[in-house]
Amino acid sequence: MKKHAKRTDEEWISLIRECRTSGLSNKCWCEEHPIHISSFYYHIRRLRKMAGERLEPELMSGLP
Repeated sequence: MKKHAKRTDEEWISLIRECRTSGLSNKCWCEEHPIHISSFYYHIRRLRKMAGERLEPELMSGLP
């Protein structure tokens, strides 16, 4: 089995956007773009967590 080169966060964001705008279900889109569905969901969770960690200090700074 051939290993794919590690994708950057920017590449994952682009792939997720492409999937979301394709009109296909996540599963169908991943099958068409040899991406394992669990990897796809893992990167969605990871990127959401990173985004939340970046925003949290900004949201908390305005609180008394």
